[in-house]
Amino acid sequence: MPVAILLMGAGSAYATTAFKSAKTDFQGYRFDPAAPVGQRCVLTEKMCTDIRGEVCTYSDASGTHNLSKNIDGTSCGDQLFEIE
Repeated sequence: MPVAILLMGAGSAYATTAFKSAKTDFQGYRFDPAAPVGQRCVLTEKMCTDIRGEVCTYSDASGTHNLSKNIDGTSCGDQLFEIE
């Protein structure tokens, strides 16, 4: 019985560590209202994550932009966050 409890504890610790390290990273997209319809979700070179934290931003000549996921090639969707 004690061996089973020890193994369950070790398995739980491993699963928690694996879950924390399995964060999903995404290429960040910025919304450009001046772009033609269907092209307003513009790719940036910045990588972000969907794990909540500080909002992922990107700065260029036009200013600082909050980054999002690209939903269907034409629109920006879920907000992304800085990779820690």
